[in-house]
Amino acid sequence: MDKEEIQKNLNKLSQYRGVIIQDSINIEAWIDAILINYFIKENKHSEFLTKVIEDENFSFGMKINILEKLNLGTYKRFTEDIRRINNIRNIFAHCLPSSFTALSYYNKKTRMHETKELVEFHKEFLEKLKKVNEELGKIFNKLIEEKKKESELKIK
Repeated sequence: MDKEEIQKNLNKLSQYRGVIIQDSINIEAWIDAILINYFIKENKHSEFLTKVIEDENFSFGMKINILEKLNLGTYKRFTEDIRRINNIRNIFAHCLPSSFTALSYYNKKTRMHETKELVEFHKEFLEKLKKVNEELGKIFNKLIEEKKKESELKIK
């Protein structure tokens, strides 16, 4: 590989990393909004967000666990897909390239170091992202509709 090809591959890695990390942040924001709307009265949203959700010890993993316990998803592997999105995000954020087109990481399930092509990771991520985003949108909209109905009943 020449210098130009190496730089091209490093740029591609940076693009994948940026997209995956940003989209993971967006998924976490959806989960934050769902948890806030599920548990908190409207006048306490901001306080709950700043004092609980944004606390450094309130991890993405903990948010996924709570969302799973609420059982709001409608497809079977919903929370597993969110966990995989987070796993891919962590691989891209923390692993060094094993080559200029692949990442090497430790797979906790198999207890082995594995290498996977960037393109494969990206494809898997986008497939899961699409399903999870749609599901989170449905859950959020359902919660908002439920809150509207509760408000209307209180007014009557």
